[in-house]
Amino acid sequence: MFSHESIPLISLDIIMLLCVLAAFIHPLHAFWSWVQRRKNGSSVGKRECQPKPPQAERLPA
Repeated sequence: MFSHESIPLISLDIIMLLCVLAAFIHPLHAFWSWVQRRKNGSSVGKRECQPKPPQAERLPA
């Protein structure tokens, strides 16, 4: 390996390691947050719908 190739290769290795780390951590984080949501009984999809305020009726022109 030539000396002028070391910096780009090191930077590529660091980027690849960060990608592998993210690919490993993301499913664990998603699973952990899913477990926490089930434990708390709350979910993003279970929000209570608030009724819309009544709108004033339009009079015919």
